[in-house]
Amino acid sequence: MPNPTFGIGPVTHKVATAVNKFHVVKLGSTGIAPCGAADLPYGAVAQSGKPAATRSDNDLAHGLPSVLAVHTVGVLPLTKATTSAAFATGDVVYVAADGKVAKTGDTAIGIAVKASTATDTTVRTQLAGPFLPAPVTEES
Repeated sequence: MPNPTFGIGPVTHKVATAVNKFHVVKLGSTGIAPCGAADLPYGAVAQSGKPAATRSDNDLAHGLPSVLAVHTVGVLPLTKATTSAAFATGDVVYVAADGKVAKTGDTAIGIAVKASTATDTTVRTQLAGPFLPAPVTEES
């Protein structure tokens, strides 16, 4: 009997580069990192994390986690690149620099499921996927 495989919901990944909560992330061979405006978004995280650090013997300090759940479907409040931007319910949400989101852009991450005023720092977003760029076609 084969082992079960998760098809939906958050899946854990190692943190390759420090990430902040409610930001969009990309997935690389060493783990997740903040997604740039031109990067292919993988999902979003609900907590901050950083790569695992080498600890000395008897070091009991707790820092940020080095493994995070990445949300690839569902609703998550994502941090806006510009807090003065207001979103209406149903607006397309785009990836901006540093893993934040904006009203315009090249790659959509999802749809705003609740209106977000200009004073809100986040927008509740229904994540969409897969996040694949449109294929380039040549005209003859």
